[in-house]
Amino acid sequence: MFLLRLLILLALVLALFWLVKRLFSGDPDPEQLESSKSENMRQCRYCGVHVPESSVISVNDEPYCCQEHADLDQH
Repeated sequence: MFLLRLLILLALVLALFWLVKRLFSGDPDPEQLESSKSENMRQCRYCGVHVPESSVISVNDEPYCCQEHADLDQH
């Protein structure tokens, strides 16, 4: 009975050690790596704000941060 309790306690300590080490190791999770991939930034021709390339509204090959700025720059 004592040996079983000792094994359970040892398993709990090892699991706690692994968890603390993982939290403070600085190694990002694979999910964090996917979400932190860098993306090229483009500058809005109208206001100068930088936006990710995937969010750019392109009119006549000019980048805009939103449709409103694309419309305002065309007038």
